[in-house]
Amino acid sequence: MAHELSNEQRELVDSLARRLAEIPGVAAVVLGGSYARGAAVPGSDIDLGVFYFEAEPFDVAAVRALAASVNDVPDPVVTGFYVWGPWVNGGAWLTIGGQRVDFLYRSLEHQARVIADANAGRFELHWGQQAPFGFFGPTYLGELAICRPLFDPDGRVAALKREVAEYPEALRGAIVQAYLWQAEFSLESFAPKFAAHGEVLGAVGCLARLAHQLVLVLFALNRRYLVSDKTALAEIDGFELAPPGFRDRVSALLASPGREPAELAAAVATAAGLVAETAAFAGPLYRRPL
Repeated sequence: MAHELSNEQRELVDSLARRLAEIPGVAAVVLGGSYARGAAVPGSDIDLGVFYFEAEPFDVAAVRALAASVNDVPDPVVTGFYVWGPWVNGGAWLTIGGQRVDFLYRSLEHQARVIADANAGRFELHWGQQAPFGFFGPTYLGELAICRPLFDPDGRVAALKREVAEYPEALRGAIVQAYLWQAEFSLESFAPKFAAHGEVLGAVGCLARLAHQLVLVLFALNRRYLVSDKTALAEIDGFELAPPGFRDRVSALLASPGREPAELAAAVATAAGLVAETAAFAGPLYRRPL
């Protein structure tokens, strides 16, 4: 059962939002993550998005001073910009009164660029940004859709939220086309060869990557933004367009693919069935390249 912010947590969030808002260059503060999307459980982090303009970013030293004044122990982690990479491009890891709180930096210009790309059917997946599958650029749209503005004096976040209220059809088509083809190509050209030679790393790597590709396709087919890999399979179980028992079938496939050639070949065949079932939902959105 999902948990809402308690009164104590709400007071903490409001206090932090007010103090962040006082830092010059902070353009907006939002509640994000599991508490924003109604998926929090006991022990969930509280995620606060800290928005800024690239031309006039906030002073990280001021954020560091704020973090040091509230954290349970000295010297909390507070990064500069782009230390973590181009997408999750910095922030802070705090523990305040035993409650874990994350600050996540977000450039307003980058948000706008990603939205424009999505509307034109373009997207990025940055493999190096975070484990295990990288950072999927359209996650920005999902984060905007679910976030709760706490400080937004110029209505910048509110305007971006309106832009992502409906899932872009161009993005939907691009994701379905790209990842169904990648899944099929892997099944035809790579996974069977790894399996035949008993190469577990290659075979299982293909299966895990393929499963993630199908997750992205199913979210797109159902016009749903992927926000968290942690809950993706559970969410798919509630989708209208999805192979029956997708979560359990993927979990069983990846939990025990085997190590002998015959076992790995059977796992690849199971994956092929999931790809075929998913492709059947795509209809005209997917055409195999010539």
